[in-house]
Parts: sequence; C-alpha cells; structure tokens
Amino acid sequence: MSDVRVWWVQCKPFPKESRDSKEAKEFQNLCLEERLIGIGWRTPYFAGFSGRAYSEYLADLFKTEINNRSFSSAQNKFVQICKGDVVFTRLNEVYYVGVVSSAPIVSYNDRLSWCCDVEEWRLMGGSIDLPHHVRGKLSSKNYQTTVQSIEGLSALTLMKAAGIEREKGRVTEDDFFKAFGDEDLEDLVGYYMTLENNNFVFLPSSCKKGTPGIEYVMYDPMNGEKIACQTKVNRKIDIREYANDTYKKYKKIYLFSGAGYDGIESIPENIKIIERSELFESLKANSYFKDIISKYFEIL
Repeated sequence: MSDVRVWWVQCKPFPKESRDSKEAKEFQNLCLEERLIGIGWRTPYFAGFSGRAYSEYLADLFKTEINNRSFSSAQNKFVQICKGDVVFTRLNEVYYVGVVSSAPIVSYNDRLSWCCDVEEWRLMGGSIDLPHHVRGKLSSKNYQTTVQSIEGLSALTLMKAAGIEREKGRVTEDDFFKAFGDEDLEDLVGYYMTLENNNFVFLPSSCKKGTPGIEYVMYDPMNGEKIACQTKVNRKIDIREYANDTYKKYKKIYLFSGAGYDGIESIPENIKIIERSELFESLKANSYFKDIISKYFEIL
C-alpha cells in the first residue's frame, strides 16, 4: 500500500454566502448518498464532455474556459487522484473518509467539473472526534484550499480509518510532534515548563489571540516573575521577533517548532529553544500524552 495517496477535498461548489443554504446541504447529502466527491467551477461548457476521463487536452481546455487560478490549482491536484487512493472530506459539518473507486472524470453533476466515486463513506465525526494529529493538520493554511495531499502520520491514520489495513505507525524523537495537534503541543510544552520551573503556575487569562508571539504565560506567585512559550507543529518560528522590548519582561520564553527556526544567528538571552530530545523525554514520562499518541502509533 506504499503507493496509496491520501487527499483532502473540500466539496462545496457554492458561493460563500450560500454554503449554509438548504440547496448546499441537499447537494452534500447527494454526495454522501451517491458516494461522490468532486470540485466545482462548472459552466455549461463542461456538459459536452461529461463522462470523459482526464487528459491534458481537456485540462487545458477547462483552464482556458474558467481562467481562474484557484480552479487551475484544484484541477491540477484533483486529476492526480487514482483508484485506490483515500479521500478525506467534510460534508454538512461532519468528516468522512473513503477509498476512491474510480479515476477522475468530467462530472455529470451540474455543479461539479471533475469527480470521482468512493467505495464507501466512513464516518469520522465532528472536529472534536478527529484524532488530535489529523485535526492539527487541518489547522494548517495548506488545508484551506480545495484539494491538498495529506502525508506523514495523518495519512497513515486516515488510511486505516478508510479500511486499509497496515502496520501501526511509529514515532521517535524526530517526528513525535507530528502526532499532536497544536493544542496538544502547547500542553506538552507547558508540562515541560513545569518540570523546569516547579514553583510557577499557569495564568489562564494569558491565552489571548492578541498576543501572537506568546501561547500563554506562567508566573511565580512569590515574586511575580513570568515565563512564556510559543509552539508550532508545522510552521517555523522566527526568533528575531523576540528581540524587541515587548518580550524583555519575561524571565524566559520557551520555543518549540517542528518545522525549525529562522533568525538563530542572534538569540536573545531570555529565549530557550527546546530540543526535540528533551521534549520527547517529557512526553514519555507522562501517561496523559503517551495515551494521546499510543492509540495510533508505537512510541520508540
């Protein structure tokens, strides 16, 4: 099954103002009932090609007809989907996964340009029901587009959810963070901070969107000193942002990014970059975090 690919597809061919309409909900119910997945941007021009399999000739024709960068990007990715691949989507606020049973064709549906059939839609539930790392993957900007491939640990989980049997995935100190969602990683770093600063307590009111460089703050009740952190699963952290006076008030700022760091040439004195090995040891020492991962992966 090493050649199986996993795809995120948003099947909502309606203007933004109509995506919660009765018509949109009926369309997405149709996708469930007919085991169908596809992309929009259809015009009457497509009708003369309905049922035709993908070809570069057709793709070029459609790019000219639609003349839209978003369509070109979605089409380029969607036509790569093959029979046997896995597709993951959200229909009427609920997530489903299924194995693709046909290669892309020009759709007969008057709202879709290209479509594929799915063997069976398997229910995964609402956002809260998704595995932590899959939910975290969807939070990335890459998955706000219509079609995107899914790789790594999330792909293994979605293959299994679709009914493709495979060995349990494994995580090590090199990739364990990919098995977490953003909030899980924030919690793990908080636990790590308490191990280093056992007299500090968490300040709940510090979790604010208005402080983009900081996830939350902990403080020492005895002297009021504050420490803070920033975490990223899939995006780099630019350390240069912490060189201004805004962040000098913190005794220490802990940083962890699975994607790496920019600006490491000059690191402020109160910045600590947490090593992967250090955070991995903290994970293995805590049953709560081990349980999050061990449901889907073996921890090495």
